[in-house]
Amino acid sequence: MKFFTDTFINRPLPGWLLVIVLSIAPLLGFAGFRIAESQSAGWVPKEVIDELRATERQFKSNAPIVLVFQSEDFFQPAHIAALQHTAVALREIKEVLNLTWVGDIPEVSPRGRQRLWLPIVTNATSAQELVDAKQALVNHPLAANNLISSDGRTLLMLLDTNDKSLVSTIRSIAMRNLAATDIRVRVTGTLALYDLHNRALAGDHVRIQIWAYLLVGGLQILVFRRPIAIIIACSGPVVGVIWTLGWLKLIGQSENELAKIILPVMIVMIGFTDGVHFTLRLKQLRVSGSNVIDAARNALVQTGPACLLTSLTTAIGFGSLALSQSEMIAGFGYASAIGVIVTFFAVVLVSPLLAVSWLGRRMHVNHQQEPLARFISRFKGVIRFSASHARMVTIIGAAITVGCLVLCSRLIADERVSDRVPNQSEEWQAMHHCDRHVGGIRSLRVMLRWPENTSRKQIWPAIRECESLIAQQPLLGRPLSIRTALTVVRGSNRQDQSILANQLPESLKHQFYRPDIRSTIVVTRMQDLGFAALEPVLNELKSKLVSIETANPGFEVELLSDVIVEGKIVSQLIREMMQSLMMAAAIIFMLLAISFHSWQIGLISIIPNVMPLAVSGALQYCMVGSLGIAATCSFAICLGIAVDDTIHYLHHFRSERRKGSSSVVANQRTFVAVGSALMLTTIVITAGLGTVMTSQLPPHVSFASMACVTLIVALPADLLFLPALLTLLPGRVTEADSVTKAPSAVKLTQP
Repeated sequence: MKFFTDTFINRPLPGWLLVIVLSIAPLLGFAGFRIAESQSAGWVPKEVIDELRATERQFKSNAPIVLVFQSEDFFQPAHIAALQHTAVALREIKEVLNLTWVGDIPEVSPRGRQRLWLPIVTNATSAQELVDAKQALVNHPLAANNLISSDGRTLLMLLDTNDKSLVSTIRSIAMRNLAATDIRVRVTGTLALYDLHNRALAGDHVRIQIWAYLLVGGLQILVFRRPIAIIIACSGPVVGVIWTLGWLKLIGQSENELAKIILPVMIVMIGFTDGVHFTLRLKQLRVSGSNVIDAARNALVQTGPACLLTSLTTAIGFGSLALSQSEMIAGFGYASAIGVIVTFFAVVLVSPLLAVSWLGRRMHVNHQQEPLARFISRFKGVIRFSASHARMVTIIGAAITVGCLVLCSRLIADERVSDRVPNQSEEWQAMHHCDRHVGGIRSLRVMLRWPENTSRKQIWPAIRECESLIAQQPLLGRPLSIRTALTVVRGSNRQDQSILANQLPESLKHQFYRPDIRSTIVVTRMQDLGFAALEPVLNELKSKLVSIETANPGFEVELLSDVIVEGKIVSQLIREMMQSLMMAAAIIFMLLAISFHSWQIGLISIIPNVMPLAVSGALQYCMVGSLGIAATCSFAICLGIAVDDTIHYLHHFRSERRKGSSSVVANQRTFVAVGSALMLTTIVITAGLGTVMTSQLPPHVSFASMACVTLIVALPADLLFLPALLTLLPGRVTEADSVTKAPSAVKLTQP
C-alpha cells in the first residue's frame, strides 16, 4: 500500500490517469459495447422450461393464463351471455392457441350428434334451462373442481398462448365484456405471474436505488456535517457505483434480477464503509497536526490494507455464487465480485486524490471528538467485561453458535411460486383462491407412450391404473384423462368403451389423447404448496408408476410438471451454494491467517463470523422452516461483508500490540478507535439493505431481511466475542508479530 500511495497519491497526475484508464471499460458498457450476451432471468434455465413446454403442447391442455370469475349466481341469462361473448372475443386473438371453459363441454350421442350443456343464450333461453345446465356442470367429471367450483361460485377460463404481452389485453377484454354484470374477474397463471414479477421489478429498480442513495447522503451529512468531508467520503463510492453499472452492461448482466436491484445498493454501501474508514482516519490525523499530504498518505497506508483485505473477502463471498449452475445466480456472483473490486480502487484512488487537492486543504477540521466516538466511548465497560470474563464469554459465544447451527441443519430447501410475486396483487390472490376452491392452477401430467401395433384394449387399463395411483395421493387433485372425456357421451360405463373416443370432438380428444403420436396424458392439478411438501408425494407416485411399465413391456411413463423441474433445480442450486459458501469460508479464513501471519487468527475469526450466519439461519428456521434461493444467496454475501468488521478490528488490534500494549489495553484502544466506524458501517449497510426490504418482490425482501439480521449480529460478535478470544490467546495470536518492527504512525489522541 505504501508503494501505491507513493506512486499515485503523492503524485496526483498518475493517479488521475489511472482513474481515467479504469473508466474506459465502464464507458464502453454505457456506449453499448458487450463482451457477453445478456442472459435470461430466472432460477431455471430457459431451455429446460422450453423443452417441458414443447412436450406439454403436444396436447391442448396447457393453461399459462387463467381467468378466474366469481359470482353468487353465474347461471343468469345476462351473466352467461357476457361470459360467452368474452370467450368469443378471446378466441379472436390469433395468439391465443386454445381456450377451455364450461361452455365448451358437450353432450354427445353414441352416433356422434352433439349439443352443449350450456346453451347459447338468446331471447328464447329460459331460466330453467340455465338451472339445469348448472346442475349438470357442477357435477360433470370434466368440469367439477376443474372448470367450476363445487358451489358454482367460481368459474375458470383456461387459455394457452406463448405471448407474454397478452396478459393485460386478456384482462381488459374480459373486464369490458363483463362490465355490465356483477361478475368479478381476475387473471392468474404462470404467464400472468411472470408479467406481474416483471412489472414489480421495473417499479422497484429506480425507487430502491433512489432511496438508498438518499439514505447514504443523509448519513454522510449526519456523520461529517461539512460539505468537503462529505464530498471526499462520497466521491469514491459514487465512482464505484458508476463503474459497476458500466461493467454490468459490458458483461451482459444489466437485466439480471438480483444484480439490477440489489447490487447497486450493496456496492454503494460497501464503498461508503471504506470511504468512512478513510475519511474518519484522515480527520483524526489532521486533528493530531499532520498536514494535508501526510494525513492523506498515512490515512491510506493505515486503512488501505484492511480495506483491501475486506474487499478480497467480500469479493470471495460474492464470487462463490459464480459456481452456481443457474445463469442468473452465477452472473450475479461474478458481476458482484467485479463491482467490489472496482469500487475498492475507486475509493482508494478518488477519495485520497481529492483529499490532497485544493478541496482537501479547505476541509474543516473539528478538534472536538466525533459524536459517534463519544457514544462508543461510553461502552468501554463492554470491553472490560469481555476481558474480565473472557472464558465465560467465549463459551457462551461458542454455545450460541453451535445451538444455532443445529437449528440451521434442520432447514429444508423449498420454493413456491407465491413466494416470488407481491402478496397483495390480484394474480397472487386469484391463485390462492383457486387453491382453495378448484384444487389449484399448477398442473401435473403423467404421459403414457406405447409402441406400435398396441391396441386400445391394452392402453385403457394402463390409463385407468394411472388415474388410480394419482387418486391415492391426498395432495393431488382429481385425475382427468381421455376416460374422463368419454363421460360426455350419453350412456352407462362410457369411460371404458375406448371405441367411443372416435365420437369425441377433436378439440376435446386432443386435450388428452393423441393416437397419431402414440401418446396420452393423465392430468391433475396441485395447490402451490412448495416442492418440499410435494416432493415425497411425487417420488412415491413416480415409484408406483414403474409398475405400469413392468406390466406393459414397451410402454413408457413420465411425470411432467414445472413443479418437478423447478424443485429439483432449486434443491440443486441451494446445495451448490451451501458448498460454495463453505469453500468461500475456508478461503477467507485462510486468507486472514496468511495476511496476519498467524493460523490462530484464522481460527479465532471463525466464531465471530460464523455466529451471525448461524443466528440468521436459526431465525429463518423458527419463522419459516425452509430456505429459498434468495435467502441462501444472502449467506454467501453476508459472510464476505461481516468479516470486514473482523478485519478492521484485528488490523488495529495488531497495531496496538506492536506498540507494546497488553491485550486488554489493545482491546480497549481498538474498541474506541474502530468501534465507532464499525457501528457506523453496520448502521449504513443495514439501513441500505432496509431499502431493499421495501421491494414488492418477496425474494428481495427475504434476501435483505436475512442480510440485515446477519450484519446486526456481526457487530456484537466482533465487539464482544472477538475481544474475549483475543484476551484468552494474546501470546499465540501476536507471537508472529512480536519481532516485526513497528511501523511509523501518528499517535491518535484518545478520548
